[in-house]
Amino acid sequence: MPEMQQLADSMLAAAGAVLGRLVEQPATATPAARNDHDGSIRVDGDELVTIAEIASLGAQVVVRFPKSDMQAIVGVMLGGGDEMTEMGPMQLSIASETVSQIASAMAEQLAKEIGTSADGVHAALCSDVTLLPPPPFESYEGAVMLGESLMPRLTVDFAAITLSKLGISPSAAAAPAASAPEPAPGPAPAPTPAPAAERPAAKKPAKPSAPPPNAQPVAYTAMQPTQVRAAQPGQANLDLVHDVPLQISAVLGKTVMPLREVVSLSSGTVFELDKLAADPIDLYVNNILIARGEVVVVDDKYAVKISELNPQAQ
Repeated sequence: MPEMQQLADSMLAAAGAVLGRLVEQPATATPAARNDHDGSIRVDGDELVTIAEIASLGAQVVVRFPKSDMQAIVGVMLGGGDEMTEMGPMQLSIASETVSQIASAMAEQLAKEIGTSADGVHAALCSDVTLLPPPPFESYEGAVMLGESLMPRLTVDFAAITLSKLGISPSAAAAPAASAPEPAPGPAPAPTPAPAAERPAAKKPAKPSAPPPNAQPVAYTAMQPTQVRAAQPGQANLDLVHDVPLQISAVLGKTVMPLREVVSLSSGTVFELDKLAADPIDLYVNNILIARGEVVVVDDKYAVKISELNPQAQ
């Protein structure tokens, strides 16, 4: 099993490879330096916090990025240099995807180094502090040199439960225990016998107490499990979910565009979708395709007239 320092260095190298590919510049990762984080990690501060999970172990690794460094990275990716002063919604979305890709690559490299499967490794930006593992953390800091001017920093945190699942013992230094003073050399004095009056009396073994004369065995009433009534076909427990709100989306069509075209969209821009004008639109409920139909107008509002139900079954 590699040491934690070697694992952290390898993960930083993987982060450098991803960053270099994204900004199309040569990347060099610095050696990791240990700087443990004893308290809870904040998600509302000056850092973008991601959680990477190794599914084969059920272990989580926290990777933190300074917002100012990611702001410069996004500026370079969009072709505006590293002098961006503020990130809008589009820039924040790009930064979120970027840090997720970096954290995923670091978790995959960690899985490879410890000899476990990297299948199912995923990472995402964390905005809920309750999803983070509890402190304290064994933390390692490093940086990636991009070209000649950019040097973003990042920190990877391993909680105690994560180290346990990785099969690694925490390497925190233990405080030296206080030692009792050694006795002076010389013959040991003979013990002085205590007076007979002060000697403790020998304890007699306790006799088991007899049960009271009126004790009786406890009798328990025999009971049968309650029978569950079967629900009527087609109506099994539906009353419990009738008031659950669902999100319904009518999708006219989809397309795939590179990032440079997305950020260049403006008012009046026209782009093609993957459907013809006569094709029906897809109707999704909570991102599940349930029907297809055509667009109609009802009382000056758009509506959907369903022409096909459950198209996935076909």
